[in-house]
Amino acid sequence: MKTIPSIETQQRMHEFFMRTSAPRIYQRQLEEERKRKEIEAEEQLKKDHK
Repeated sequence: MKTIPSIETQQRMHEFFMRTSAPRIYQRQLEEERKRKEIEAEEQLKKDHK
């Protein structure tokens, strides 16, 4: 019976696969993540500024 790798291992394997086998999709995901973080940071600044 096979054991299922831990969540962390699965995430590392997925990230490695995305970088090596699907770089365009990986780049798009990184870009979306970066934009979302920027938007959240701007919203936080607006809240702090009020």
